[in-house]
Amino acid sequence: MKRRPRSVWFALGTGVIVTVIVATIVLVPVIGLVTSAVAAAPFVDFPIDSMIVAVIGGYALAAGFLALILRIRHGALAWICSVAAVIAALVVSIYPLVAAAIAAANEAGEVIPIIVEWIGRLQQQLS
Repeated sequence: MKRRPRSVWFALGTGVIVTVIVATIVLVPVIGLVTSAVAAAPFVDFPIDSMIVAVIGGYALAAGFLALILRIRHGALAWICSVAAVIAALVVSIYPLVAAAIAAANEAGEVIPIIVEWIGRLQQQLS
């Protein structure tokens, strides 16, 4: 049986380390920001379920790419899988922020007319 070259092991190690770094440096602050936005704006319907599914699915995809490296015997292909894992982790780490921003923007279009109506009622009562 042919041994795996060192480049395959380096690709696996680098992919695992960078994916963990992305999770800690990008995902954790994004989750903190989104949860604070959810607490600060309870009237906004944030897609929490789809955020959770996307993050879990994306990190499962990244883990799948990294696990695939264990079956590969070519360094270049191992590096491609490693980079794909990191990109998948990065994209799904940013997704909750984008989804929350879109939800807030959609809700803001509905909230502004209500606020304008309340201001009009307040002006009528004060007159």
